[in-house]
Amino acid sequence: MLKEEEIRKKIKALKRFYLDVINFAIVNGILILIWLTFDKTGTFWPKYVLLIWGILLVFKAYRTGSIYLIFPRKDFLNRNWEEKKVRELLRKQHIHPKIPPSKKEKEK
Repeated sequence: MLKEEEIRKKIKALKRFYLDVINFAIVNGILILIWLTFDKTGTFWPKYVLLIWGILLVFKAYRTGSIYLIFPRKDFLNRNWEEKKVRELLRKQHIHPKIPPSKKEKEK
């Protein structure tokens, strides 16, 4: 269990991340408008800012634990997932009405 102080720190970090995403959108929107207004025939130079800042935001999201809000963590491609899918498909096909869970899943 997390203490209240730790939870407050995580929420503050999440708030800072959200503010960074808002700043990212505003600044890059302005840069794209500048490009559209003055130099739309040239190369799309705001892509460099978008790419670098976007990568930094992804790293920050991972560091603060916010990445799982964007890409939910799924336990797939492991042995438990494989067994679960096999049972699920067997139930759908009515080959086996119910297969008892394995010992590993009971431990969870």
